[in-house]
Amino acid sequence: MREDLLSLVRLHLKLHPGFGSADLAKLLYQGVMGMDHLLGDRERFIRALEEEWEGLGPVALAGEVLLEPVHPVDPIARLNLRPAKGAGLCLADLAPLFADQPPRGGRLEDLLTLWNEASALAREGRIPFREAELDRWGEVLRSGKHLPGHSAQYRELNRPAYRLVHNAAGPRWREVLAPVGRSADLP
Repeated sequence: MREDLLSLVRLHLKLHPGFGSADLAKLLYQGVMGMDHLLGDRERFIRALEEEWEGLGPVALAGEVLLEPVHPVDPIARLNLRPAKGAGLCLADLAPLFADQPPRGGRLEDLLTLWNEASALAREGRIPFREAELDRWGEVLRSGKHLPGHSAQYRELNRPAYRLVHNAAGPRWREVLAPVGRSADLP
């Protein structure tokens, strides 16, 4: 799994200028925990998605892909909203798929295992993160009390607008993504 994790982190470094240690923490958190914390209130979730969708232009940012994996081996992915809108995907189809997907049910133990592997990759010089920053984020993750967010630099450079697909290989998602030539073939 270590090489898969290395590939995942390198992909995000390539796709996202300004990808720092906070963004690594968010990536790995999402990969394990999903967006379960957002799915408790279905109506609120859909309303927030609709508001964000309406505020987006239909043109993807340079280098922005439709789907990007957030776990080294599981088919959980971010579906970027600008490319989705630009590809003609319908929010009326997407919203219930996002809102009604089963919870990810991730475990803190699994998140910490991934985090420790990422920290080891950094210590080996295979990914460009400072050990002190990773140690600090490791403490935050271990506390289980704080959901990591994107760094200010990441937000400014990438303007993230996405929702998580807990099983991008599932038949319902394949059906919705098929018209734009995408299924579970994550980048």
